[in-house]
Amino acid sequence: MNKNVDPKQQEVRDLVKEFADKEIYPITRELDQMPEPRKFPRELYGKLGSAGFIGFGMPKELGGSGKSHLEYITLLEELCYHDPAVGLLTAVGELATYPIINFANDEQKKKYVPDCAAGKIVPAFVLTERNAGSDAANLGTVAVEDGDDYVINGEKIFIMHGDTADVAVLFCKIEGKAKLSAILVDTDDPGWQGRTLVNKMGMRAATTGEIIIKDVRVPKTNLLGDVGRGFRYAMITLDSARVGVAAQGLGLAQRMLDESIAYAKKRIAFGAPIAKLQAIQWMIADMATRVEATRALTYKAAQMQDREEKYSTEAAMAKLYSSETANFCCQKAMQIHAGYGYIGEFSTIEKFYRDQRVLEIYEGTSEVQRLVIAGSVIGR
Repeated sequence: MNKNVDPKQQEVRDLVKEFADKEIYPITRELDQMPEPRKFPRELYGKLGSAGFIGFGMPKELGGSGKSHLEYITLLEELCYHDPAVGLLTAVGELATYPIINFANDEQKKKYVPDCAAGKIVPAFVLTERNAGSDAANLGTVAVEDGDDYVINGEKIFIMHGDTADVAVLFCKIEGKAKLSAILVDTDDPGWQGRTLVNKMGMRAATTGEIIIKDVRVPKTNLLGDVGRGFRYAMITLDSARVGVAAQGLGLAQRMLDESIAYAKKRIAFGAPIAKLQAIQWMIADMATRVEATRALTYKAAQMQDREEKYSTEAAMAKLYSSETANFCCQKAMQIHAGYGYIGEFSTIEKFYRDQRVLEIYEGTSEVQRLVIAGSVIGR
């Protein structure tokens, strides 16, 4: 089936395939099986930056490649086809830089975005806390005004690249203000401590951290945008990120479909390839149908972004359906491969099965996506 709605997408696919053969496949198992506590793969991240992947959709005037949203999500789709964790490395770099590009002042943009785009520094989107995940407005991290500075205290959890980031887009409350704000923090400032979370189920190459923030002092000039606009900035960023997650699920699901078709054609049972069995054919038919539906939803949301239309509902639909399709396709691929899928030394199924599970959790759980969709189509 033709995967493209735009000729430029094939150029992206070819570019990623060349990179994957050279830089991803030789180390993919090593990255997944790295001993605890895992170390962030700085060398690979730098290569992703040098290849233009981190800054793929970022403005050219800020060091990016200036590609369309459709081209960018095709990049994520293809990276996740080869290794979902490497795709996530790229996606987090873009996610964390997004609010700087869209809401920072010119000085802040020039200071951070070019190095983020090049993969020279690692950014983190620092929102979630132990008691404030989906309920993002309930954050407990507080910045207190002290002359020309903010003094910040709090804790964050489940932060992608939070253990290694060089700059953080930190969401918190400013004392005396009811609404959230966003502040840029250089993580080498005294009082900032990141820790790598261990025993992560999947997406292991892209490390996840806990952050302790104790009397971290930053200048007020590091405020991102306006006081009290942080929640809005976070939600706009997450809309874009959800299309990216949809692309991740699409690439992952397509790989599981392709692996299942190839295996079913060569696996002999009862004197013939199992692809001849109706039970297998129906599983593959269901997988293929869901993948195509996911592709339509994901590309539609990206094209709406490119046209600068409102796309929050479409992003939620794409993220919801794609993440659940990735789960479905991994389960069916595991069933088709049986023992050869369950044991990681024989196939990619076991790794992809672990990697996909977080897609229904991060950037808003499936339940949150359903609330967003229902609120839109029923009305609030």
